[in-house]
Amino acid sequence: MSDSEVSEVRHRTAAQWDPLRLGVQPAPGPDETVDLPLTEYLTRPHDETLRQRLARTAATDDAAFVLLVGRSASGKTRAVYEAVAAVLPDWPVVHPADADEVAAWIEASRIGPRTVLWLDEAQRYLSGGPGERAARALGRLLDQVAPLAVVGTMWPEHLRRLTQGRKDSGDESPHTRALLTGRHSKITVPDTLSGGSPAVAAAAARDPRLAAAVRAAGAGNRVLQHLTGGPELVRNWEMGPGQWYSESEHAVLTAAVEARRLGHASAVPARLLMEVAAGFMDATARATAGKEWFPAAISALTTPAGGPVPLIAERYASDVGDPDSYRPDDYLEQHIRRVRAHRAPPAGFWTGAAHARTADDLYALGGAAELRRRYSCAAVLYKGAVDKGHSRARAVWAVLRETTDGTAAAEETAATDPLAWAALAVSRESEVKGSAAYEAYRRAAEAGDVWAWSAMARIREEEGDPAAADDVAALAAASGQALAWRTLGRMRAAHGPAAAKAFAQAVMAGDGWGHMGLAQVAESDGDLASAVEHATRAADAGVTAAWARLVRLHWSLGDHASAVAAATGGADVGTPEGWSLLAQLRNEANDVSGAAAAHRAAAALGFGAAWRELALLADSDGDSVAAEEAAGQSARIGDPDAWTALAEARAERGFDAGAARAAAEAARAGDVEAWITLARGRERAGNAEGAELAADLAAERGSPAAWAALSRMRERAGDRDGSRRAVLRADALGASDAWTALGRVREELGDTAAAERAYIRGCTAGDTEAHALLGALYLEQGRSHEACAAYRSAVDAGLADAWEGLLSALAAQAPRATSAQTVRRLRTTGLSAEG
Repeated sequence: MSDSEVSEVRHRTAAQWDPLRLGVQPAPGPDETVDLPLTEYLTRPHDETLRQRLARTAATDDAAFVLLVGRSASGKTRAVYEAVAAVLPDWPVVHPADADEVAAWIEASRIGPRTVLWLDEAQRYLSGGPGERAARALGRLLDQVAPLAVVGTMWPEHLRRLTQGRKDSGDESPHTRALLTGRHSKITVPDTLSGGSPAVAAAAARDPRLAAAVRAAGAGNRVLQHLTGGPELVRNWEMGPGQWYSESEHAVLTAAVEARRLGHASAVPARLLMEVAAGFMDATARATAGKEWFPAAISALTTPAGGPVPLIAERYASDVGDPDSYRPDDYLEQHIRRVRAHRAPPAGFWTGAAHARTADDLYALGGAAELRRRYSCAAVLYKGAVDKGHSRARAVWAVLRETTDGTAAAEETAATDPLAWAALAVSRESEVKGSAAYEAYRRAAEAGDVWAWSAMARIREEEGDPAAADDVAALAAASGQALAWRTLGRMRAAHGPAAAKAFAQAVMAGDGWGHMGLAQVAESDGDLASAVEHATRAADAGVTAAWARLVRLHWSLGDHASAVAAATGGADVGTPEGWSLLAQLRNEANDVSGAAAAHRAAAALGFGAAWRELALLADSDGDSVAAEEAAGQSARIGDPDAWTALAEARAERGFDAGAARAAAEAARAGDVEAWITLARGRERAGNAEGAELAADLAAERGSPAAWAALSRMRERAGDRDGSRRAVLRADALGASDAWTALGRVREELGDTAAAERAYIRGCTAGDTEAHALLGALYLEQGRSHEACAAYRSAVDAGLADAWEGLLSALAAQAPRATSAQTVRRLRTTGLSAEG
């Protein structure tokens, strides 16, 4: 993008953008035209939260990241568009094309103050290697530029995927995870809008499009979805191949969703789609489709004809030309994902997946294959990712090959990659292969992995050979790595002199944290003066955590003035933990006013939790006005936790009115958890009506979890009718795991028949975990064939823990000569591509 193009985009406000370009889904008119004004906007509770957050950003010169989380067609993007247009009307809206453009613009300082950075479908910007680079850049931007609003939308399943790391390969996306789990406004958006409300009825009288959506939605509260034609697309797909869609059209559409479901982050390349679609067609359809079946299907699926198109065409090549990639309509994609969540794709999918666009896509698809125990398919995809330069693919490929092909093949794959050798070492340790693990760590260290030295020293220490451990640590220190000595110091904590010797060696290697270890040893020995001396040296060496330790040490010595000085010293280097600790110590000494002063000092340094503690401290002291002022201040900086904590504390002591007021403020600040907590508290107090009111208020904010919690509480109390009513309400509101959680409670109570029924309902609702729990229940009852089927669905859904269950169920079937061999073979080779 040229500088002039960037300038043009940067100076376009929300009102000057075409809403469609920003991702707002239009409602087609009676003649199917979409170039009409947007329908009248109907505000819901989350709109108030969003607009307040944006207003605070402008008023306080703050930099905010606001993420709206909700299912497809819930109105997330429209809510952001309306809020930005209303609250920040003169701020330019920057809409980057992809993760690389986000990073490039930030690194080039092209995003200045009083700007809105628009990240609709934020997972597109935060997935894979480019996403990690973009997240790192966004973190810097939020720290350095203000006032600034970064706004995004995301499905809950994408948020879970991006915040849950892979267990087998370390933290691959620390910056993405930190961005999405850090202090920001995460606002839940419900996907319901009742057509029966007066505001909706009045708007429907003014707009025939809205009136048609209200009629179509009926009592289902899915007005928004019908407004954009989503349910119509679902009905057409649900008819099956050869009905509304031809066999080839249905296959192409299903294949596009399957590729996205299994890890392809962006639109699906045409070549991948063409190869994969064939696997969703039966033999007759493949034989009669004709030579031009694929372009014909693409044309039919991307051409508007009597409704929204189910497949959207895009072009990823840098020049102008025909589309080269396709993505399904969001609402339809979400539905097909749920329907197919427990199914593995046809064998041809994994072959076609080799044509994925990027190394990150290949890596993700390889991970999906491995989770579903299609080991041979995963190996091919991981190799493709390695060939395209993925930084971590070789590591998981090497670990996989150790399972399937043995040690020699794994080590050949690891080559000279330190990450691969470290991954092999961790895998071998988990399988209690000590000597092999040590050798892998040694190879990792040789290849440049600085953490491997520490692991080698730890292994030798665990083997009971401290001299060998010391030798490893000395070698590490000679190569400039002191961590191994610190590791040994911690391991030898129970033996003071040995621990002190190790920490001293770390100090000699230039590691200031070694002084922290020496301070800990001295404190354990009761020599607080020496502990202060070492902690002071650690602080002088730049270890910021030392200041908080100095606060505690000086306080223990009775030198409160020095404790205050240490807290101040920490503040001077930007760490507020010392003040927070000082507040805790003063509170324990019944110095309430002194504790409050320390909390205020921590809050002034940006320690958000300090406002929570101030609120609770004031509330417990009977000063509800001061408590609510502190909670309000916390909310003004984007953290609703103080209001939530107040709601919980008040509910525990029976102050229901105050708890409800705090819960309402927490929800207004973006945290619906407070309403869920309040619902539980009222139910425990016997106020069933109040509990259901709180659950409804949580649902209005987009969370059905309160109704699910009520179902479990009532089940435990023996109220089966109340439990069923609550779980049905939770299910209707979209809590796919409500039946599964209820099944667990029923199983705990010994009612396995009722648990089985609940798990089956959970399977129907699309909760893949229900299949694994059903398998475990069947296996315990000796129903091994049914257990196999249930566990197989869980494996095909990608649930890692279901694999051992499936193998156990297979082993428990009627004895036959090959059953044990079959289980051993499957453990090594996994399932075939055909399943």
